[in-house]
Order: sequence, then structure tokens, then C-alpha cells
Amino acid sequence: MSIRRVGKASTPASGPVSSVRNRSVDGVAGEIFARHLADVAGTQEMEAPEAVAAAGQVAPVGDREPTSHQRREQLLQTGELLDSLAALGRDMEASAKSNTTENIQLRSHLRKTRDMALRTLSDSPTVGLERDLLHRTAVLATVELAKSERGDYK
Repeated sequence: MSIRRVGKASTPASGPVSSVRNRSVDGVAGEIFARHLADVAGTQEMEAPEAVAAAGQVAPVGDREPTSHQRREQLLQTGELLDSLAALGRDMEASAKSNTTENIQLRSHLRKTRDMALRTLSDSPTVGLERDLLHRTAVLATVELAKSERGDYK
């Protein structure tokens, strides 16, 4: 690629956009910045065994123990999901048709409680018996919603 000057006909200068003089000998600018940042911070590079040992000492953020408020909320949401599943089951047993207006309302309510439970699961720590129970109940609700919408219970 070449650049041509416009407006000065006396000196037609054309040449490459980048030249060998402009290239850095030390490497890419990002590497240079990283080296300068490491020099300023005073960090030393770790050897591979030290890096593995250091990584094993740090616990992931999501594995902290849930608070009593989070456990109580998870149990309440599990109860709501189970109540919604029970109501849907009773309605399916009572009516031969699975697309009654009450059945559609019950499925909509189950979907809403399931979505709230999924939001709670995404915000809560990844350990705990209450979380496991809520997770299993949310999976059960998702499966039952898919079955009832697909028409498996007709």
C-alpha cells in the first residue's frame, strides 16, 4: 500500500505505510506494557509448581457457605415449587382435558415460581443442602412443564 500526496505535484512521494524503522524490536506493545506493569508492581514470575500450589490455596468465590437468610429463601422457594407442582398434578387428575384455562394458569404460575427459583440459584453459593434441594425441584418443575406442554399427559 502506498500513500500519495495530494496538492503538491512537484514532489510525488509515495512509500510504504509502515517501515522497518517504526517496528519495535522488543515485541508487541501489549507485551511491553505488561513488562512495565510487572516492574512497577514488583511482581516476580512464579515457576509452574509454585503457580499450581498457589491456585490450590485460593477457594472459589461461589463455594462459600450460604447465610441463614439464603437457606431460608431457598427452602421457601422449594416449598412454593412443590405446591405449584402438586396443584398442577391435582388439576390434571381432576380434568380429562389438559388444556383447561385453570391448567394453563397453573402452568403459568409454575413457570413463574420456577424462574424465581432459578434466579435464586444463580445468586446463591454453590454449596448447601438447601440449594441442592431447590435445584432438584427446579429441574423437576422444568421437566413437568415440558411434559405437560408437549401433551404427554393426554
